[in-house]
Amino acid sequence: MPTFQSIRRGGKTLAAAGLALACLLPVGAASQPQVQPPLVQTVGRPVQAPERRPEDLPALLAPYGLAEGEREVLSARMEGDGLLLACLRRGELSRFDLSCLALPNGRPDRLERYRACREASPELETAQVVMRVNMDLDREFYVDPVVLEDPAALDVLVNKYYALPQDYVPQLERLGNTYGSGSLRAEAARAFREMADQAREDGVTLRSVSAYRSYASQKSTYNRYLRQNSQKTTDTFSARPGHSEHQTGLALDINVASTRARFEDTPAYAWLQEHCAQYGFILRYPQGKSEITGYRFEPWHYRYVGVEAARVCMSQGLTYEEYLALQPVTPVQSALDETLI
Repeated sequence: MPTFQSIRRGGKTLAAAGLALACLLPVGAASQPQVQPPLVQTVGRPVQAPERRPEDLPALLAPYGLAEGEREVLSARMEGDGLLLACLRRGELSRFDLSCLALPNGRPDRLERYRACREASPELETAQVVMRVNMDLDREFYVDPVVLEDPAALDVLVNKYYALPQDYVPQLERLGNTYGSGSLRAEAARAFREMADQAREDGVTLRSVSAYRSYASQKSTYNRYLRQNSQKTTDTFSARPGHSEHQTGLALDINVASTRARFEDTPAYAWLQEHCAQYGFILRYPQGKSEITGYRFEPWHYRYVGVEAARVCMSQGLTYEEYLALQPVTPVQSALDETLI
């Protein structure tokens, strides 16, 4: 299957988002059970589309003791997904599997990982298991990272699980002297200039101090920090080469890039918290979310994700990992996954 971030999403807020987040228990990646994904399993043989008889669904689901709402979601999903329906008919889906798939963000391709996570942490609710696995917290940082197939996607997720190709260089546009140093992708550059112009009218100065960085530049930066700190410490504030959002051309550091500057106490930071989403930017590494992002609080690091996604993230206090983990699975995406057959 394609990696989930390479699939275009509607970016709409889920009705179930509040429920999933309310029971989410962030857990440090280093403490998670070492579950080998695999994120992608391709079946090399042609699969015959199974005969579809949706009218069988009520009888097929009846023995599992599902709630009415769960049965409705599963019926709608399986009516459009013959592969899942075939698995149900063969008795290959457990009550827990169906509970995962009854959630809007339950991914058929990750059922094996949901099962492993539940076995390792039986105290977790189903929604917690799905969120944890969707955010890849059942894996360890930097262990077998996935190299992204579509690094130019606007919704691309780059973190300690997903890496950019070493030779990836986006099409860039210089911000211009008025707006600080560096370059960004055109859409992000335009949005930052508009944001900085409005901030200036409000008496606030916003300037880029670090925007696009190449793989080689990030490698040099990371190695410089390694000479001064242990790798464990360095990994809390600097991305390993290939894992830096700066290489996407969609991220930048605003005004400062140092904890000593206390940027979070400045009017510029307060202005950004109120207005950055209007221009498609999010605070990428918020305070109190290092268990999910893998990085300590960086009040200066902002990522362009588009206005719709940014408004959801900033209004609900979501990291980008949480936002993507909550995205609903469409029947089309589900039908592409043949890992259950």
